[in-house]
Amino acid sequence: MISIPEKLWQHLLHQFGQHPREVERVAYLDGMRWSDAAGKEHGVVTTVTIPNATLTEGNYRVSAERIAQAGRHLPDFGLVRLVQIHTHGNGWVDHSRTDDQKAYTRRPGAISIVLPDHARNQPGPLDGGVHIRDSHGWRRLPAGDAAEILRIVPSDIDFRTGRRRWNWGNLPWKK
Repeated sequence: MISIPEKLWQHLLHQFGQHPREVERVAYLDGMRWSDAAGKEHGVVTTVTIPNATLTEGNYRVSAERIAQAGRHLPDFGLVRLVQIHTHGNGWVDHSRTDDQKAYTRRPGAISIVLPDHARNQPGPLDGGVHIRDSHGWRRLPAGDAAEILRIVPSDIDFRTGRRRWNWGNLPWKK
């Protein structure tokens, strides 16, 4: 399960909004990863990284040099790349052949999210296509499976009188 703080997700969407309307956008979510006692992997996003990419109407390109540049901070802070996110200009959220070939990694277990309409409508991560890399390539997960590996978590919870932002009984991580 990868947890994405809501304020970082909103920051990502804001950054995507800074690009010209017609081009694809790309970013990485970096953070910490660990395995629990049962061997289940977990991650928490701490950082939004936006590479110096070539952005066009039909795709984006991040050269190997620029991927390396966008990852130089990872060892310094003990972080790993958790997710790649990019947009498409319409409602189609599958991976194209270019998306498959130009993804940031080919490591099994890697996650790639494709957001529709260049993320103009403030989508959540599950509003797009969530893809996972396995030994056969990238495959899109059914919505239920995607919800098992990604979630938005609150960035702040305020219990002061008259200021409560979250209903404690309905927090996203409560079962």
